[in-house]
Amino acid sequence: MIYKVVYGTPDVESEATEKNVRTNLLKSEELSKISPLATFFESEELTRTTQEGKPLLVLKRKHRIDGFFYGFGDKVGALDRKGRHYVFWNTDNFTHHPSADPLYKSIPFYVFSSVDAKHWYGCFTDYPGWIEIDLDSNGNRELVFKLLGGGFTQYIITGRNVKEIIRQYLNLTGRNIAFPVWAFGYQQSRWSYFTEDEVLNVARNFRERGIPCDVIYLDIDYMDNYKVFTWNPNGFKNYKKTIEKLHQEGFKVVAILDPGVKVEEGYIIFEEGKNKYFLKDARKPEQDFEGAVWPGRVRFPDFREPEVRKWWASHVRDFLADGIDGFWNDMNEISIFATERDLAEARELLKKLKLEDGIKVAETLGSIGEIGRRGHGDDIQHLDGTPHWKVKNVYGYNMQRAVAEMLENEERRPFLISRSAYAGIQKYGGVWTGDNHSWWEHILQEIVRLNSLSLCGIFYSGCDVGGFGGDVNAELLVRFMQFGAFTPMFRNHSAIGTRRQEPWQFNTETEKLLKDTIKLRYELLPYIYTQYMLGVLKNIPLMRPMFYDFSSAEALRIEDQYMFGDSLLIAPVFRPNTLKRLVWFPKSARHLTLGTIVRKGWRVIDTPIEHPVAFQLSNTAIPTTEPNDYVDMKKIERITWKVFLRSKAVGYLYEDDGISTGYKQGAYNLKKVVVVKDRIEIKDVHNGYNVPTREWMFDIITEKRERKIVRVVINDGNDVTIPLEW
Repeated sequence: MIYKVVYGTPDVESEATEKNVRTNLLKSEELSKISPLATFFESEELTRTTQEGKPLLVLKRKHRIDGFFYGFGDKVGALDRKGRHYVFWNTDNFTHHPSADPLYKSIPFYVFSSVDAKHWYGCFTDYPGWIEIDLDSNGNRELVFKLLGGGFTQYIITGRNVKEIIRQYLNLTGRNIAFPVWAFGYQQSRWSYFTEDEVLNVARNFRERGIPCDVIYLDIDYMDNYKVFTWNPNGFKNYKKTIEKLHQEGFKVVAILDPGVKVEEGYIIFEEGKNKYFLKDARKPEQDFEGAVWPGRVRFPDFREPEVRKWWASHVRDFLADGIDGFWNDMNEISIFATERDLAEARELLKKLKLEDGIKVAETLGSIGEIGRRGHGDDIQHLDGTPHWKVKNVYGYNMQRAVAEMLENEERRPFLISRSAYAGIQKYGGVWTGDNHSWWEHILQEIVRLNSLSLCGIFYSGCDVGGFGGDVNAELLVRFMQFGAFTPMFRNHSAIGTRRQEPWQFNTETEKLLKDTIKLRYELLPYIYTQYMLGVLKNIPLMRPMFYDFSSAEALRIEDQYMFGDSLLIAPVFRPNTLKRLVWFPKSARHLTLGTIVRKGWRVIDTPIEHPVAFQLSNTAIPTTEPNDYVDMKKIERITWKVFLRSKAVGYLYEDDGISTGYKQGAYNLKKVVVVKDRIEIKDVHNGYNVPTREWMFDIITEKRERKIVRVVINDGNDVTIPLEW
């Protein structure tokens, strides 16, 4: 059930929620009186005041029971958010230390569980401006919501477990779009590949070394002086031929897009947009707002306006016609290095500084460095007159929306990821977590961030595997890659001036370990794609915390391991020189590559660097295939089912064309496999896509280490029962 409560008088909309979703409208005083909400809420109080001349609403809500708080998307810290104070104000913050906040995204949705995992609810605070949420930092079971604005809407979602809550949240904010199948292959990126020759050399190395790869990224240096929708005439003068060559070798090409449009007479994007499509200066509304980003002086499109989104998308369409396969939307918080007013303020501060000021010198210099990162909410006005501070958090959301809307009625699935986001972005694409570092701590941090994004309904997400900032070493890169292989988006990305992270950049031993990790990802693609697409159809995340599948008091406290689909338990290594680690097994499991069988409960397991810490749970069946150089190199000729049998093992295989939206009309196949001791049953759950006749092999291992291999030819559309004799 979804309950809707309106506080104050909202004067802006995020447009994040779906139309015609059934909700129960309540008054705030009813939350503590009706079942089941009275289980959680004791009382609440709303106060109206002002802050810096703006209306400020403060909602204090008393919780009746203790428990855990999960979600809030891309926030650092522990998986359980209890005791923390968070700000939602999309910010280009590249520090990513344990208390860094705010970051790039604002997803003010959390899921609460009682300590015994028996009582659950979700809470979505829908407001696109400044929000602060305090989750019981004083230990008195009080939640505090502060918002700059005249009003906001909260949605309280109840359900028996976290699965029901996330399903309803996605019904409210929109279902995930499906990514193309090649989006689940390995992806290589770097800031930057500066020339066509460098890009082609990277591609050549992958193919000659036999390391699978599907995607190569182009960062900002492919542009002409960082001007969006242009090509560098020196490094990429033959870009169409380069893209064609990459396509011939099986690579897809993803290009970065930044919203800042360089102020330059004669530059077509600027000429079309000036005084028409760009955000306005709040102090001089007759003028376009200007700031500095990579190209220098820039202006920014107002993506809240449908006409502006169509204009932007028309230029994206030109890039698609040139052969670009996907886009990553960056710097869209909006990230602004400085404005003229920022520079004037900095100059005044510097004029007053003297060496005699002592510590004030350092403090002032530090504050100057922060001037450009304040968000500029008061400096910007939207084309409809709305102050930017009221809607800042949906800027990146609407930038991604622009392209998704253009492609909505086409058969081609889009590849769109964004650094900035707001709740509901999953219906327009995926996200990545931005500028992390080559630190061991950031493996654990990314486990938390990606699982938190999943709990907020974003099923296609990833991080900069290997770390964006700093120099990675061989051991850290291997462990980072072993983690990244079991995330939805498996992309290696690193910053200019740092050690390169392509798989061959270290020694031959490291190259082999990285190659083996990538090939394992490709072996598992039938399973990964099946689990992802079933998730899209049924509102189930591919990557999720342990408590999603195993709702117990024990699982609620685990943040350093997770489920990848319904069959694989992943427990990454996130410390150097680690040869063993502690893992909680909800039931017996078998190591995916070592074959070691472990019993349920807490176990200390070996973690040799040659093997990712990935386990197949008992009574599951996983479809795999032989790895190719890229996903659609050739049709899958044989499916090998890895079955770990205790009593009754179950698995699924989903197949479609991998590129179109035909799945929405039922153009897909879904088969269910059931294995018991005396037989294998293959059932046709849905038959809407033509799959060729081919061989299936079943590699069955029991808890007692008995093994049976069975081969069978599968014809599309037929149920099959195969007797087993041991």
